[in-house]
Parts: sequence; C-alpha cells; structure tokens
Amino acid sequence: MKFILRGLIYGLFLTLMQATLTIVPVASAEEEAIRGTVAETMNSGGYTYVLLDRKGEKEWFAVPESLVKVGDEIQLMPGVQMGSYNSPTLKRTFDKITFSGGITGMLKRVVTTAEDKVEAQESVKIAKAEGPNAYTVAEIFEKKDSLNGKKVVVRGKVVKTSQFEGLQWLRIIDGSGSSKRGDHKLVVTTAQSADKDDIVTASGTVTTGKAFGALTYEVILEEAQITKQAK
Repeated sequence: MKFILRGLIYGLFLTLMQATLTIVPVASAEEEAIRGTVAETMNSGGYTYVLLDRKGEKEWFAVPESLVKVGDEIQLMPGVQMGSYNSPTLKRTFDKITFSGGITGMLKRVVTTAEDKVEAQESVKIAKAEGPNAYTVAEIFEKKDSLNGKKVVVRGKVVKTSQFEGLQWLRIIDGSGSSKRGDHKLVVTTAQSADKDDIVTASGTVTTGKAFGALTYEVILEEAQITKQAK
C-alpha cells in the first residue's frame, strides 16, 4: 500500500510540473545550430543570461557563467526551453527562456569599444621590474611556452579593471609589444584591488591557452600578488 501511495504522489508531482512548465527540446546541433548576436547580457547566480538576436528574432538563453559582450556573435549548445521562468537572483521573470549547456563557438567577438581603442592608442613607457624572474609584457608573450606554469614578475600601468568570479581582472601595459600583434597588453587576475591608471608590479603564474566560457586567453597571469607604485 505504501508503494502504491508513493507512486500516486510521484505521478501527481509529475503532472503538476508538466502543467506548470512548458518544456520543449531545442533542435539538436545537427538539425539547427543556435547562432546569433548578443543584444543584451547579464551574470547572476552562476549563469549568464543572453538575449540572442537570431536574424531579427530575439530569444533569451541561460548558459553557465561565461564572458560575452553585446555585439558578440556566438553559437550555443542545444538546451531545454521553459515557459515563464522567474530568476530569484535577478528578481526578474522571463516569458520564455532556454537553458543551454553552454557556448560552443565565438563566431565574432567585439574588440573595438571606445575603451579598447583608448587602450590601444595609449602610449606609455614603464621601467621593467627587477630580478631574475622579471619580464616585460612583450617578453612574456614571446616566451610564453617556456614560461607556462612558472612564476614571473611584470610591471605595468592598469588600463582596465573588471570583476569576475570573485577576482579582479587587470589589463596592464608597459609600452612593449604591439597592438597589431596583440602582445602589448597582459591580463592579470588577483584577489587584491587596483584602480585604472595605477602603476603596479605583479607577481603571478603564467598560464597559456586559458579558457573562460567561450573566450580563450593566449597568455594570462594568475593568482598575482600586486604592489602599487606610490603616486
């Protein structure tokens, strides 16, 4: 009797869930790729919410937290389409949203924002850090394969800061390298804080080919300890 009652309760639960949610499997990758341009995006509760413009039709998708910008053209994994969904962390209700397994391709990435242009045009000359493990930004890129996994020290000017996954992400330049080659600016992650225009000395571990969501960094300096130069 107990097992019969349990089965009836479970069946009732499934019926209520189906009545509450409209779940529609999204076409498989073989049938139709989910591609489009990011029209709006936000991160919350471990998810990245993306309003994807698919040839004039805009649809909301949720993927595991990823780095995307408005204007990026991306491709997503198949997912499950839900009816009305309330996000408790965003405190927002979506009329319809698809939960996708993640981003499978970055078809086009926006890199020409006004801030990026300022970074590329800014000219500085920062003195190289001292010591046997000291390198310029360009030298780290040049010797990335031999430096992968090793500790280095680099000094530069902070041209951009952002927060992601509880860390501060710094973009530093020192006047070495070239914006055309892409070896003039280094991404540094740290638990410490720094502001734009600070001159910092960063000591951290070089990592090559580091992937975050759909974005892969050629070189990144991780778990860095930073010292600010007195102004």
